[in-house]
Amino acid sequence: MAEALAAPVDCLYRRLGGGPVIHAWTERFYELVFADDLLPVLFRDRGEDHAGRLAMWLTELLGGPAEHSAHRGGFTVMKGSHHDLRISEEQRARWALLCLTACGEAGVNDELRRELVPYVEGGSTLAMRVSWPADEVWPR
Repeated sequence: MAEALAAPVDCLYRRLGGGPVIHAWTERFYELVFADDLLPVLFRDRGEDHAGRLAMWLTELLGGPAEHSAHRGGFTVMKGSHHDLRISEEQRARWALLCLTACGEAGVNDELRRELVPYVEGGSTLAMRVSWPADEVWPR
């Protein structure tokens, strides 16, 4: 049964180095976020475990154990956590830049970081889109 729950050998989660690397990445990322001049306003409570929650999301997204679905509710909860934040394109782009910067600082090589770009860009774009009320057009 444990084999059925194990991440595929070739998945990004494993190739990145698994949980330890993802946790180092997300910890560094939120250090950069909260030191930034544009992004902290998007976070209601800086004391929350943002790095831990993002690590669970990335673990599942990149082929590892379904931690976010099991402990936080998965995609629906992730999507809902961005409602009414009204994320700007500038904030989205900065988030993506800092995310990939932190990834490199956590020791992820350039080739794997390039593989992560679609996940980071796509995820940040989705977060921006759902952060706007349905009756308002998100910034393009």
